[in-house]
Amino acid sequence: MGVKNYYHILGVQENAGSDEIKKAYRKLAKQYHPDVNPGNKQAEEKFKEVSEAYEVLSDTRKREQYDNMRRFGMGGKNFDPRGFDFKNFDFGQAGRSRKGSRGFSTEGFDLFGGLGTLFSQLFEEDFTRQEQGPEEEFIELKVPFEVAVKGGKSTFSIEREGVCPSCGGGGAKPGSHVETCPNCGGRGRITMAQGGFGVSRPCPACMGNGKIIRNPCDVCHGTGKARRKQKVKVTIPAGVKSGDQIRIKDKESGRSTAAKSGTVVTIQVEPHRFFKRKGMDVECEVKLTLAQAVSGSSLRVRTPDGKKVRMKVPPMTKNGTTFRLAGMGIGKNGKRGDQYVTVHIQIPDHPSEEEKKQIETLSS
Repeated sequence: MGVKNYYHILGVQENAGSDEIKKAYRKLAKQYHPDVNPGNKQAEEKFKEVSEAYEVLSDTRKREQYDNMRRFGMGGKNFDPRGFDFKNFDFGQAGRSRKGSRGFSTEGFDLFGGLGTLFSQLFEEDFTRQEQGPEEEFIELKVPFEVAVKGGKSTFSIEREGVCPSCGGGGAKPGSHVETCPNCGGRGRITMAQGGFGVSRPCPACMGNGKIIRNPCDVCHGTGKARRKQKVKVTIPAGVKSGDQIRIKDKESGRSTAAKSGTVVTIQVEPHRFFKRKGMDVECEVKLTLAQAVSGSSLRVRTPDGKKVRMKVPPMTKNGTTFRLAGMGIGKNGKRGDQYVTVHIQIPDHPSEEEKKQIETLSS
């Protein structure tokens, strides 16, 4: 495992305050975000490393634990608790060392201010994140104005983590042997002595899987998961606006979005050439001839749902007048906005004498 000096990763001093840490993280996260560096694996790994550092240093309890471990000389600048080699440690019998074996017991660490508990907490937090499964995927989906108004379905492609197609999710190279973990007997958990009690923890030797993979899959590198493109269908509810989010269940994992697994779709409604949306209301502009403005007229005006309604324009209507069509705006959850129609009078480039009189009449 590489260097895990979280202060060095974020580029801050060890006495940095929370605001300074947050500022440094935001700057680096923006620089290395996958959306800014599509396909750049190095940037992606750097983004994960920066996020991991911020996760520890932004949490008062985790930062104190991390500083204590470094202060007691347990790794210094190269310390990473997940980088230990546990093959010579025996976690059986509630963590008590057996005679003649090179066993490991957390009880001795109590002399250093409860570092046994600290190890347990750090390992538990790390394994818990793995057991929770994949995080939510966030994408932005552009939706035509008409679909946003009426609702409908949309299909898009996304790279998602799923079962590795090479090893079928086993994690081992096809044709190779998977061993049962000798440390936990395949249970995936071990019992550690802590404060006189036996506390169950995920096995660090097999990462809680219960199996040891000597020849990991070349595609997924032993994780059993691989990212691949999938087509996802989403139902767009009527009346959505830019910024609205739709959560889609991850069918492959069987987890719901409540378990932080699946896809979160952020809607961006595409602009329309005729309508402008203002909340639940819409605005539009129509043209009138000079004669229609002077004498009055009845116009057929298009509404957001694709229909056309009659709008009466009274005589002597001035340029820029706005008319309200009640209940003809965006509909959502049983409510509906209004449509506002602004008229613009077309003035001839070379008006006749009669048209000049009409223009003077409207201007008065």
